[in-house]
Formats: sequence, structure tokens, C-alpha cells
Amino acid sequence: MSNVEVMDVCGACCLSTAGVKDRLEELPEGEILEVVLDEKMYDALTKLAGEKDCEILETTKEDKAVRVRLQKKMLKVKPSKDYPTEGGSYLRGNDFSPVAVGVLLNAPRPLANQPDTKDIKIPPDIENLVKTAVETGAALAGTLQTENIGIEKLISNVVGNPNIRYLVLCGEEVEGHNTGDALKALLRNGIDDRRTIIGTKAPTPYLFNIPLEAIERFRNQVTLIDFLGEMNKEVISKAVWSCYQEPEKPVQFKDYTLSDPGAYSEPAISCRLTGMVEHPEEVEEWELDEIVKNIEKGKAIVEDIGGEVVEELGPEEKSKINAFVGKRLSGIAQELLDIAELLGQPVEVPVEKVMPAAPAKEAIIPTHKMEVEEDEVSLYFSNQLRAYNAMFAVFDACVKDMCNNGCTFPSVVISTGKRLRKLKTDLGNSQIIQERKQLLGEKIDKFLERLDAMPQDTSRPCQKTVGNCTIGPGCFVKGAADFIKLVTEPAPPSPEGGKR
Repeated sequence: MSNVEVMDVCGACCLSTAGVKDRLEELPEGEILEVVLDEKMYDALTKLAGEKDCEILETTKEDKAVRVRLQKKMLKVKPSKDYPTEGGSYLRGNDFSPVAVGVLLNAPRPLANQPDTKDIKIPPDIENLVKTAVETGAALAGTLQTENIGIEKLISNVVGNPNIRYLVLCGEEVEGHNTGDALKALLRNGIDDRRTIIGTKAPTPYLFNIPLEAIERFRNQVTLIDFLGEMNKEVISKAVWSCYQEPEKPVQFKDYTLSDPGAYSEPAISCRLTGMVEHPEEVEEWELDEIVKNIEKGKAIVEDIGGEVVEELGPEEKSKINAFVGKRLSGIAQELLDIAELLGQPVEVPVEKVMPAAPAKEAIIPTHKMEVEEDEVSLYFSNQLRAYNAMFAVFDACVKDMCNNGCTFPSVVISTGKRLRKLKTDLGNSQIIQERKQLLGEKIDKFLERLDAMPQDTSRPCQKTVGNCTIGPGCFVKGAADFIKLVTEPAPPSPEGGKR
């Protein structure tokens, strides 16, 4: 119930000297002030209440006195000009409503060329639930699928409308994403310094693309009404209706006492997703620190040339870009030459571009076998590759299985490629003998060549999500990728070549 304060000013000469004027000015929203005063002062109180944006809720006559209950008028504000800022599968209702509704969505992810979830075929029961919420009075009602970009879009739209003070979460939990669990953990615990939601079972709860200010504002602005698992339209409709009730007449619904507290006290925040990390599910644990560091500096993560340069580059950055472009162009040119040769077409190569051929070297035939015993640094890389041997045996089986038609296997393939390339970089920086380094490097290259022939299209739905997987609650291909975690000895080498 609202707090009630009583002021007895019977016999006072005026409302100002009695302190009623000052009290109405500072009266918080939701609190009720009861003033007991002489009947002759009632008209003056009515006028003062209007001046101070207060409304009279109830007037009771007593012995030669009047008891008046007053409260601040509920404040409503206009949302930001570009509200709602992010697209998605939602309906817009009453902008002055105190409640938004998020319905968890179990459905195939959109294709790469269909970024909006409105292109997904939404099950009829979920679509009807969204419509019911808006028809009952929700400001926004829509579907929520992923524990990262999906939640970021929800935050962006909610903080653009300070009138939204409640978020009703309903629908069945999203298998494989645990989006409902992630949203509840975000509101309960927030995020850590790696922009990871604290205390959730979701696999990739990273909020890389939204300002920290918006995340904190979202947590302060809304109260969660947790109906996770609920699909009954009547229940959601009653929850929305309950949020509309006047503060002095709250209603009890389920485990919640609900009423409209008015707009949040701070202005709307207009923000959009930056698009820095479009596929957080492909981010490795060891990459998080660098990603967060670049996000906080306001830079985009660009692993390949083609992203927009947002600031002036220094000589070192320009040199790296030029070297990268040169290497890529050289590779493309060689591939074109190889294709022309296969087709039997004559190829004209500008003479000035051709480097003089290096003199042939005699093949070096080793006179002894390489020692089986390895130092710890060399053994580290050998053990890593032993794990990849087992991993690729599973991958080869998955290529011919149902996993080949989903998004999980390609995601693991991409992730594995990134790990292998990092392993090759670490190998190049190590201090092991060149002959051994070359042999290990060739094994890594062979693994990378095999990955190139495996599926890498992540736009298709996970086969578990669409009901085709028969393995069980686990994931075969993700389990194979975890083989590498079983290799714990020896410790990884430091960049200088020694043990960490």
C-alpha cells in the first residue's frame, strides 16, 4: 500500500504557514497526504492542489473539519523521438502504458539475409499471446529468442520509453539459449567487467553491443513479472491490466502487488545496437578481454578489412592494413593463375611483377630420426594436436549426419578454426627448434584445410531446436569441441617461449 502521512492543521491561519504548501511541493509519487483542516480553508486547499500537480482522492467531513486525501498526479512522458529504436517481431501499443510483454520464442533463427525476426514463422499460440498483450494495453509486446542480441534489443526499446515500469516475461524457455534465465539473471545480478550476465545458465550471455548506461537504466527502470513457462492468454491479460491500477488502489495478482507508479524519473535514453559483435556465440573465452577493451574504447572489432574506419589510423595500424591487403591480393592473384592453368588458358604475367627465381636447393635428407622425447613447450603443442585428432574424427562423422544441416556444427567449425589459427600463432612465437616447429605447423595447416571443406553457414536452425535431433539434451558436436579442454598438461608457453 502507499505510504500515508497525516497533517492536522485545524486552526491554522493559512496553508503556507501550516507547512501544507511545502509538503505538497516535495510529495513523492505514490505517497498520500491526508490534511485535516477547517472547512473555510477547503477551497484554498483545492486551488493549491491544482497548482502543485496534486489530485484530491477523497474528502470526508468531520466535526467542523474536513479530512482530505491528496496525491501527486501520475506523471507520464513522451518516449524518445525514434522509439522504439530497434526492429524485431513486436507490436506497439499504448505509449503511456506502464508495462511491456516479452514472449519467449522457440523457432528457427532467421537467415543471414533476413536479419529481422519478423521473417521467422512464429507459432500461432505465441503470435496470439503477443496480440492479446497489446490489445489488453501493453506498450510493447513481442518475441524474445536469444540471450545476447535479443536482450540487447529489448533493453534499447524499453529505455526509450520511461513510462514502461514492468516487464512481463512469459512463454516456454528457449532451448539451447536459456534466454528467460539470462533475462532474470540480468535484472537480479547485472553484468561483470567482461559484459557477461552474472549467474545465468545461458551459454553466450554477452551484451557487447549496447551502452553500459542503458543496461543499468533498464535494471533500475523495470520490475520483472516472472511468468516463465506461462502461455495462458487470460493470465497475461490480467497481469497487464493489473499494472494499470492506481497507486492508491493496487491489486494483488499471483505473487505481485501491482499498480502504475508513473514514468521513471529520468529522461528517455535513445540508443541503438552498434553491431560490433554480431555473432557472440562464436567468441572464444580467450578473446573476451580484447573485445571488451575495444568496445569500451568505442572501436569496432574488425578482423577482416571491410569494416568502417571510425577514427584516424596511426602509422602502425596503416602498415598492418597495407600488409594484410597485400597478402590477400597476392593470394587472390595466385588462385586466379591456378584456375587459368587448370582450364588450359594462357596467362600473361607482367614481367616487372615477376620476382627472379631462387636457385634450386639440394634436398636435405636427415641422417637421424627425430628424438621422441620432447621438451615441455614442444609437448604442449603436440598434446593440443592430439586433442584435435579426436575432435576431427567426430567432425568427419557429423559431416554425414543430421548436424550438417544445422547452425551448431558450422558455429563449432568456425570456432575451431579460430582456435587453430591462434595455436599456429603461438607456435610461431615459441622457441622450439625450427624443424619441430615446421612439422607441427604443417599438421595445423592440414587441420585448417579440412575445416575449409566443412559447413560454415550458421543461418540455418539447430536441428535440436526444430525437433530433428535424436541424441538427447546434450550436443554431440559441442562435446567434441570440448576435447581440447581435457588437455591440461603441460602448461601453455608464455609469449617469450617459457612456461607461464
